[in-house]
Amino acid sequence: MRKLLPFLSVLMTGCGTCEQVHLTPEERAWFPAHPAGTTITFRSNRGNTNTMTLIEQREWFNNTDCNKLEAGSFQPIHVQYGLQSATQYDPKLPHFSISADKIRPDVPARLQFSISGLEYPLPAGQKIGPTDVLVPEPCTLSTGKTYPAAYVFRDGQNAKNYGTGRLRAFHWDKQAGLIRYELADGEVFERLGE
Repeated sequence: MRKLLPFLSVLMTGCGTCEQVHLTPEERAWFPAHPAGTTITFRSNRGNTNTMTLIEQREWFNNTDCNKLEAGSFQPIHVQYGLQSATQYDPKLPHFSISADKIRPDVPARLQFSISGLEYPLPAGQKIGPTDVLVPEPCTLSTGKTYPAAYVFRDGQNAKNYGTGRLRAFHWDKQAGLIRYELADGEVFERLGE
């Protein structure tokens, strides 16, 4: 019986409450506050139109059973936001999405973009340039609308295309979300109605 007491105390310390991890306001700003089902229209420099419908944003926590021995004392958060494009640029990777994973309160969230095959960041160990680098690039649309705090993600610069290669780059603004994207053949789609 005396040999069981230390074992039971180890088991008991593995149980209890865990701390839920939350995104900071700066991290949450990457996820536009538009309701699910909202339609966004894009028009190209060739006169083509594409619409995208917002998919319901999802949030969930891991380690919900608070298994401290195997998973630690935190409940990591995962947030995912997506757009369903009316035009399919890659049948195997049709969605335009952003997600964030945050494992501890003191560690920044890891952002991931998957824009119909164009991915940011690259998997660990792959290098093509300044990887895992957010590149701020102000964006002015042909309508004159300016996004001074936009970020750009380009194939071969800070992103890589794992799909059919149709997407070459995209601009993302924290307030508006996806504002512009470029295809490999030179067609550029810009967001309307902003």
